[in-house]
Amino acid sequence: MFALFKGSTFQDFLNTVRSRPGFYLGRKSLTALQALLLGYKQAVIEHNIPEVEQLNCELEDKFDEWLRKNYHMGNAINWYLFIIDQTESEVVAFNRLFELWDEFRK
Repeated sequence: MFALFKGSTFQDFLNTVRSRPGFYLGRKSLTALQALLLGYKQAVIEHNIPEVEQLNCELEDKFDEWLRKNYHMGNAINWYLFIIDQTESEVVAFNRLFELWDEFRK
């Protein structure tokens, strides 16, 4: 799993998962994507992965800030919960993430 992320940015991570969600997540699911990301972050802690070898999540933080500013997302939730709350299914939430991400990256 670490090879997927080594030297990558959050953008790289999303592009990889976006191109083959079934391979990385089993299905199009925002919850599965969030679980993969949280599992990775926990593994980094447990295995003392040096920062230079970790996924650079700076853009994830900036995306979260952008959502707060542009979509009046409250401070009590993060991007994942915001999108889940605004959609009716996992597939719709997964697709909505990428719509918002593309808008953010413009």
